[in-house]
Amino acid sequence: MWVEVVFWILVVPLLILSLVVYARSKRLYKIMYILSVFTYSMLIMYPIDAYDLGRNAILGLLAFSAVLMMLVGYHFHKTPQKKRKR
Repeated sequence: MWVEVVFWILVVPLLILSLVVYARSKRLYKIMYILSVFTYSMLIMYPIDAYDLGRNAILGLLAFSAVLMMLVGYHFHKTPQKKRKR
């Protein structure tokens, strides 16, 4: 399985990058961005490798994940309506 190799190739530099970013800025949200990109990429690569998907299935998976991320972004972008007390 090539995902295991990619995982270890990516996780070591990302840990070093996370430590450098935190040491320079002391802000935790930048590390969360790095972690979320890594998690998303592994989440997409695992089914591609585990189910040996073809070209059309990979494009479908990427399109589905893009639409899903757009919907999540739209959901979090909306400002909640404040309830008025009477």
